[in-house]
Amino acid sequence: MATLIRKIFSALIVVSFMFIATGCDEVVIGTNLQKGDKYYAKGDYQKAYEFYMKAAQEYQSRLGKVYSNRESAKEDARKMIEAYCKSGLTAEKLARDSEARAMFEKAIKDSYAIKESYYVKEEVQVPAGYVDRWVPGYNKEVFVDGHYEEVFVDGGYQDVYVDGYYKEIYVDPYYRQDGTYVNGYYKKVWVDGHYEKKQMPGHYEKVWKDGYYKTVYVDGHYEKVYEPAHIEYKDIYKERDVNITVDSPYIAQAKTKLPASSTNAPRAAADENDPALKAAYEKMTLAYQNYTKAGSPDKGPELEAMKAAQAEYQKLLEAKKQ
Repeated sequence: MATLIRKIFSALIVVSFMFIATGCDEVVIGTNLQKGDKYYAKGDYQKAYEFYMKAAQEYQSRLGKVYSNRESAKEDARKMIEAYCKSGLTAEKLARDSEARAMFEKAIKDSYAIKESYYVKEEVQVPAGYVDRWVPGYNKEVFVDGHYEEVFVDGGYQDVYVDGYYKEIYVDPYYRQDGTYVNGYYKKVWVDGHYEKKQMPGHYEKVWKDGYYKTVYVDGHYEKVYEPAHIEYKDIYKERDVNITVDSPYIAQAKTKLPASSTNAPRAAADENDPALKAAYEKMTLAYQNYTKAGSPDKGPELEAMKAAQAEYQKLLEAKKQ
């Protein structure tokens, strides 16, 4: 209990320090993307933009590492696209049009080159020599030779037989019946053999134990084993360059913010005379706002509604181009 109280107290000190360090502002926790969403929802677009940019750079850096599976790379790419798109939308709120366009240009990219790790079985020539082989623990029967063991015998009372013996006793002086005085003297009397209780102190005795078998457990261990030269098939680590293609609702969102010369998608501002397209754009914008207010979840009704609105708007754009 005392340890728990100390931990809670320490946590309160840390939180208090964070409030002081941030000028008593509310402490916002979560990933950079989540922090950006929270500041965006509060209307603090400058801080939202800063966290969105941090998130974009974070995921951009991740894409430079080696991936063991492509799905992880795709997920990082989706998060990066989301961060760039949100950076662009936030830059618009801050009236930074050139920055917004640059962010949207990054967000529409759906193909990326990454490095992927993999293993292949290859034949390897292993030279002769001693190798460490693991031996699991096991039970083993061992013989214990006969031997003397020192055994402690507790102290206590014990019946001890005392052989009969003569005992010299002193007879006090006395007067006989005839008035004669008899001086005191010693005489020998016979004491019959008998049992007496005697206090025996605790002590050690040597006791012989015959040899016997007992089971002992031998812990798992490595043993040196000689192996002749041989061929083994081993998994060899390798890397290769691969391309991944990702889908994200934020790609379509970003495309709507760029001119046709950049994305082949008309700007929403040019569609004021098309009621259906305008309505679809407003629906898409509302769905996006609801999605960010929900904390930009990875799944759920808000995400599905935003995807559907973006798909509907994109479909109308494609139909209009034709």
